[in-house]
Amino acid sequence: MRTPPPIRVLSDQVANQIAAGEVVERPAAVVKELAENSLDAGATRITVRIADGGRRLVEVEDDGHGMAPDDLHTALLRHATSKLVTADDLFRIATLGFRGEALPSIAAVSEFALASRPHAAEAGWVMHQAGGELTTSEPMAMAAGTRVSVHNLFWNVPARLKFLKAESAETGHVTDQVIRLALSHPGIAFRLECDARTVLDLPAGETLLTRVRALFGRALSDSLLAIAASAEGMELTGFVAHPREAKPTSKRQFIFLNGRFVRDKLLLAAVREGFKGFLEPRLHGAVFLHLDLEPALVDVNVHPTKSEVRFRKEGEVFVVVSKAIQRALAANSGGFGLLRDDERPAPSAPHLGTASPVYDRTVIKPVIAPAPVTPQVITQERYLPPVAPQVAPRISESHAPYQAASPITSAPVPTALPPGVTRVIQLHDMFLLIETTTGVRLVDQHALHEKALFLTLDPARTDLLRAGVQPLLVPRPIELNAAEVAAVAPLLPELTAFGIEAEVFGPSQLLLRAHPAALKRTNWQAFFSGLAESGSGPKAIAGLRERIAHSASCHGAVKAGQVLGDSEQLELVRLLYELEHMEHCPHGRPTTLDLSWVELAKRFQR
Repeated sequence: MRTPPPIRVLSDQVANQIAAGEVVERPAAVVKELAENSLDAGATRITVRIADGGRRLVEVEDDGHGMAPDDLHTALLRHATSKLVTADDLFRIATLGFRGEALPSIAAVSEFALASRPHAAEAGWVMHQAGGELTTSEPMAMAAGTRVSVHNLFWNVPARLKFLKAESAETGHVTDQVIRLALSHPGIAFRLECDARTVLDLPAGETLLTRVRALFGRALSDSLLAIAASAEGMELTGFVAHPREAKPTSKRQFIFLNGRFVRDKLLLAAVREGFKGFLEPRLHGAVFLHLDLEPALVDVNVHPTKSEVRFRKEGEVFVVVSKAIQRALAANSGGFGLLRDDERPAPSAPHLGTASPVYDRTVIKPVIAPAPVTPQVITQERYLPPVAPQVAPRISESHAPYQAASPITSAPVPTALPPGVTRVIQLHDMFLLIETTTGVRLVDQHALHEKALFLTLDPARTDLLRAGVQPLLVPRPIELNAAEVAAVAPLLPELTAFGIEAEVFGPSQLLLRAHPAALKRTNWQAFFSGLAESGSGPKAIAGLRERIAHSASCHGAVKAGQVLGDSEQLELVRLLYELEHMEHCPHGRPTTLDLSWVELAKRFQR
């Protein structure tokens, strides 16, 4: 028989590395743990510095109450904390940290320095560790407060190091983390420096509203609706954004429980319920909510990261949050709505008593303005569509207008049409129907124009700067969120080679100073947002020209729902017949559907 292996007590070093696997997932987690310690220490100013996305350096400095030299040694022991005394304290936690695992766990997987000075002391003290082993401990001159420096994260755990993402991605995670901390405590000053470049610099004493404006721009902050609700032992304050600011992702849903950012399933479900009916199901409304509960009503000791919690009154919490959002949206319902046309009450059914604000709303849709009726047929017939929205500029303002023939079947075919084409009709403000001598072609107007623009911007076919660079007399402000600005900023020098000149102007805004004339119709806010999502690593920079062509063609193309005049329809048809490889758009979707007269006759059994 095999002898069973003996049971051993793990060394502190191994135990700390195991704990680090739960608490320290990436550099952003280090920032979270250290900054929360700073907040618990009463800091009014917190500075975060990172290098190489946090691999080479993560440093958090504060002006909190500091620690005495003896406390520095104790703080680096497992389960050493100043925030708990008895087991009963676990059921009324009022601080952000309490486990006493973060500092020793971080020190176990890095080259670590902890320096601190109480306000009453004349000098500070610094301790250095490497992989959890003490190397030096000595006095030092420093300002009052604490500074934690984490160098070469995961240097002794290479298996963890290889799971980190690209520098730009890790920098983005750190930026998101600082934004959450800044929103959770708007009265505290936060500064973020990435590779010696200031990304965020938020002053102390701000309100939640002014901080949202600094981080997300005026467009979002001006759409915010105030929320206030309370129940026994709980209070909810904050803002919900107008439904027009909804996005396909939930990244702009910030919920803070007793000052701690959480991604709790119950609270997220309550937010969805609050927006129910005001938004299409695929969209997520933006919220900035602070929920304060009696510490005894919530258990935060569920997960080491403390992002999940357990409520003792789940039903009441759900109702308070969802109803508060519904009330705010209902009270400010002008311009957006709830019910679809098929859900509206019949006109013959009168409202009894006070009319409900629900009945006069429709599901939120893009805002579109009516345009005058324009003729839609280029040749022998004239097709008059109903009034439809115009939401994008014309294809070519410089193209000479084409005069359509009178609606007489014997009229000659205009020579401006491509050979074999007899007439063109726009259908549903979305498709073109092209009649040819061999059959009919249905064309998706947006997909076709997008592919045509992409081909003209393709570096293999033409030079992006051939038409010159268009300087802007008045720089155009581009509103982004702070994380997007941080991601795009390293790419701005690279963009100048493509004629795009922009600069950072505040934590949530760029100034566009010039762009290629070929990109005059580009939606620059969408362009830079897409650029931020694609990252700024070497591979992204190498493919920058193709990304610019993709983005410019998508945002510059005519849109579905746009009424096209005769000359614009003609120009699209000309592009279809003059350019090669027009069968699919840059995203791979088909642009045309062809049916021959023989195929049509067969379909109708003729």
